Amino acid sequence: MDPDVAVSDFKERIARMAPHYETIEDTDLSYIKLYNVGEHFVVNNIRGYLQSRVVFYMMNLHISDRTIYLARSGESSNEGSYKADAPLSATGHKYARNLRDAITRRIEERNKNVLAKTGVDMSHRTLKVWTSTHVKSYQTAEYFAHRENVSVRRRMLLKGLNPGVCENLTLDEVKEKFPSEYQSYLRDPYHHRYSLAESYHDVSVRLEPVILELEREHDDILIIAPESALRCINAYFAPQGMPDSLIPTLAFPRSIFVELTPTAYGCKERRIGISPSNINSANSDSEDA
Repeated sequence: MDPDVAVSDFKERIARMAPHYETIEDTDLSYIKLYNVGEHFVVNNIRGYLQSRVVFYMMNLHISDRTIYLARSGESSNEGSYKADAPLSATGHKYARNLRDAITRRIEERNKNVLAKTGVDMSHRTLKVWTSTHVKSYQTAEYFAHRENVSVRRRMLLKGLNPGVCENLTLDEVKEKFPSEYQSYLRDPYHHRYSLAESYHDVSVRLEPVILELEREHDDILIIAPESALRCINAYFAPQGMPDSLIPTLAFPRSIFVELTPTAYGCKERRIGISPSNINSANSDSEDA
């Protein structure tokens, strides 16, 4: 639609609806008023934890265009161990280079499309890379550190799910060693917590500040983290919402990265291949601790 026609149509719809609205003036009510998409706020009679969190959430929303990329950490030299926190393997370094090149190509492609459609040059826009404090995660992110208009930040909250007593165990080994625990896991994989471990619900609660900061950011963000953390973040942005039970099943193979584009009425998701010469373990379904 022609921009001038769109503005005129929008104003006409406001004029038609205005007589049916009543301004809230009763100071005994709890309410939030937002003017011009967050330019000005009126907060009245807010009480309790939940209402305070709603206010905080609303104050951090915006409608600026930005893209969120999710990518799994590279393979470590001791992939199955959470406690070892091993560095990247040779295969992991190859993946990190491929990821950097694939993300760079995608950003250049998007910038070119925006320039052709709108005439706006986005080439100087900053890409912020957030990574967990796992060695393999920030080593993967280091391949972006010396790029122009890129900043890298380590974040403790992006660490993967702690497997507790199930570290280094396959599902078959867990089933054999902890049969009752395994059955509990099958009944509720999102909330179940093995001994000394975290549940996916624990990880989601831990990630709340990261998600709120994602809502506040105006720049493009690349998150490089273990698969468990990416699952919880991806579920938050799911267009139609996602049942808890499905979150532990989300797959982030090392052959792809996920591109999320928040919009006014949801979020567009696209999975993009990293490289045809990607590592042999790209389609591994094992949990990335």
